[in-house]
Amino acid sequence: MRLLYSAGSPFARIVRIALLETGLDEKVTKQEIARQQLYSPQSAVLDFNPVGRVPTLELDDGTVLTESKLILDFVDALNPGRKLLPRDGVDGWRIAAETGQASGLLEGVVTWLRALRLPSPESIDAIVAKESLRVNRTADALDGSIANGGFAEPINAAHIVLASALGLADARIASWKWREQRSHLSELYERLAARPSFRATEPPPL
Repeated sequence: MRLLYSAGSPFARIVRIALLETGLDEKVTKQEIARQQLYSPQSAVLDFNPVGRVPTLELDDGTVLTESKLILDFVDALNPGRKLLPRDGVDGWRIAAETGQASGLLEGVVTWLRALRLPSPESIDAIVAKESLRVNRTADALDGSIANGGFAEPINAAHIVLASALGLADARIASWKWREQRSHLSELYERLAARPSFRATEPPPL
């Protein structure tokens, strides 16, 4: 199997962490795509994925999987042990709900970052205002959920998505002081960020 990824992509980071946490990392060849090349018509990703995004996972039989959620499903199918995103029981639905919240936070952070690259100050201000409301509202809800026993360990997909979102914010949005008055969220993130899989996949600074 071969994983095409970009070091700065939080969606690719989710898959990279999942592979490390499940012990499947050694079975996958990695091909890093530089960010500048990722958006080029000559991007190597386009040979496998016409959408041109990472993560893109080529299986041994030539099947190509795209989008981090689908690749997480495949990782779970290969992993005989504990699932990152279980499909049954109360815990399964709880983890799915928490993964959904964490995904919403990640989408808000990514949209905020994209807005910062727009040429028009008016467009930037409008989008940042909207997304900052979204991510702060979501971060408050996540902090409350954790305070009430949510996001219980051992590690699962919800933890991976959540830490990828907050790690991206730390690396790219210095103005967002998300730790302020969110001690439960901050403490959980610090525990996750200290894991070898998270340290090995930290996004590079701009």
